[in-house]
Amino acid sequence: MKIAIIGCGFIAATHAQALTGMNLPITVAVDANLRAAQAFAEKWNIPEHTDLLDRVLEKDIDVVHVCTPPTLHYEMVRRIIQAGKHVICEKPLCLNPAQARDLARMANETGIVSAVNFNVRFHEACGRVKAAASSENFGRICLIKGSYEQEFHVLPADYMWRYQKELAGPMRATTEIGSHWIDLARYLTGLEILEVSATYGMFTPDRFVKDGIMYEEEQPGSTKIAVDSDDAVCATLKFSNGALGSLLLSEVTCGRNNYVSMEISGSKQSVSWNSEDPYRMCTASKFSGTTSSVNAFGGGFPETFASFFQEVYRDILSGKRSDRPSYPTFEDGYQNAAVCQAIYESANNHSIWTEVK
Repeated sequence: MKIAIIGCGFIAATHAQALTGMNLPITVAVDANLRAAQAFAEKWNIPEHTDLLDRVLEKDIDVVHVCTPPTLHYEMVRRIIQAGKHVICEKPLCLNPAQARDLARMANETGIVSAVNFNVRFHEACGRVKAAASSENFGRICLIKGSYEQEFHVLPADYMWRYQKELAGPMRATTEIGSHWIDLARYLTGLEILEVSATYGMFTPDRFVKDGIMYEEEQPGSTKIAVDSDDAVCATLKFSNGALGSLLLSEVTCGRNNYVSMEISGSKQSVSWNSEDPYRMCTASKFSGTTSSVNAFGGGFPETFASFFQEVYRDILSGKRSDRPSYPTFEDGYQNAAVCQAIYESANNHSIWTEVK
């Protein structure tokens, strides 16, 4: 089996590390920056590197990992599917729901294995949360609340592609971290998000860039830029069974490195989990307090990538997709894109309730 990686940035290294640990050798590294492709290939002992996308479309390549910014996904992935390759795409699959739907349709029609890297659902404890929330003892799901918070965009911060609309699109917190939470909520509950009411926080629209770093105040020799993508999101959600949801997204919360939380309340029990205590799941019932269970061998964030890839490559090696794959498919990527788009439309229209189309 021959594997190619397109895009040789930060997340590609995580893919390479997981593949290497699974003894799945990478054949070729591709990046628009040839030097970046070369450095990546040398670091991960990849025999070939190039700046030509067409290389991954050749007959000898079986699987392509797409690790590029989201606005580039549609055209790349469309060509990869047309070439008959299995494809694992970084999230979000697309920013445009119609494009994501098209890729999902193509993947289904061609029979290739397709997956979107929503790795958070592969925390071992999340499997236990899912089982608890779907048990008869849990009752009807009534409330779903949680957050995804990080500190990486607190100023001063790197000026990167995520601030360039031609690469990242008009959203940031919504798609960069919100897409993970949306997938997790759908996965854990089996419910769909039907309507949203959202508000955006854009706290520093004017920033000053110097030597690749953004500052709130003007620096000697800096360049002023305008930023209108979302630093934070507060959203209320309506789910397909009538449950209500509450979501906070923030890329500017000091002290939060990579904090994901989820609490699901049923008519008989509740269950909760967060990524800063990833081995622990908490359950509760009326008048019984909260009980926690810990699996010290459950694996942390790095292991979620390996668990995700193991599930996908099980199907790839079998030659076809499972009837009910545990990993996020392009159909999940499409549903996710539709929710993100509804959040964006609501936040830009006075938080009006907006249907997920």
